[in-house]
Amino acid sequence: MTGTKLLFLLLLGSALPAIIIYFWFRASKSAVTLPWFLAALVAGIVSFNVAAIIQSFIPPPGTYGLAPVFFHIFIRIALLEETSRIVTLIPFLAFVKKFPENEMNSGAALGLAAGLGFALIESAFHGISDINITLLRAFTAAPLHGACGIRAGAAVFHFRENKGKSIFCFLSAIIIHGAYNLAIISPAFPSLLAILIALAAFLSSLAYIRSS
Repeated sequence: MTGTKLLFLLLLGSALPAIIIYFWFRASKSAVTLPWFLAALVAGIVSFNVAAIIQSFIPPPGTYGLAPVFFHIFIRIALLEETSRIVTLIPFLAFVKKFPENEMNSGAALGLAAGLGFALIESAFHGISDINITLLRAFTAAPLHGACGIRAGAAVFHFRENKGKSIFCFLSAIIIHGAYNLAIISPAFPSLLAILIALAAFLSSLAYIRSS
C-alpha cells in the first residue's frame, strides 16, 4: 500500500466519528448545521496545530519523577490543549446567539465538533507514526476529545453568565484529559482503562447537548 493510500485511509478512519456525530446532529434537528459544524471542525484542527507548535518549545521531561510526569501530562498536554481549544472557540461567541436553540447547548455542540476536529488530525498523525496505535485511538481519541470539547464549549458559553460554572467545565476537561493521558502513558494501567475513561467522559458530557 502506498503512503498516499495509507494517509487517505487514516484520514477517512479518523473522520468517521465526526461523520457519525454530524448525522446525529441532523437526526436530532440541532441548530448546528453543516457550515457551523465544518467551521467548528476546522477550529479544532487549528487548535491542534497551535498546541503542537507551543509544545515543540516545551521539551518533555527527561526524568520520570512525580513532578515531571505531572507537568508533562496535566500541564504540557492537557492544560495547553484545552486552552488552545477554548481560544479557537471564542470567536463563535459573536454568532451563536443567532441559533434558535439554547445558547449553551449550541456552544457545547460546537465544542464537540471542535474536539472531533482535534481528534481527527491527532489520530491521523499518530497513525502515520505507528499504525498499531490507530485501533486503540479509534476507541479513545474521538470520545476523549469530544468530551473535553463539549466541556470547553460549555466553559466558553457559560463565561458571560456563570463564571464559576465556566471554570468548573474548563478544569474538569483538564482533569479528564490528564487522567486519560496517565492511563495511556503509564504501564501500570491497562489500555482498557483509557477506553473506559474516554467513553464515560463522553457519555456524561453529552448531557450538555439537547435538541431544540
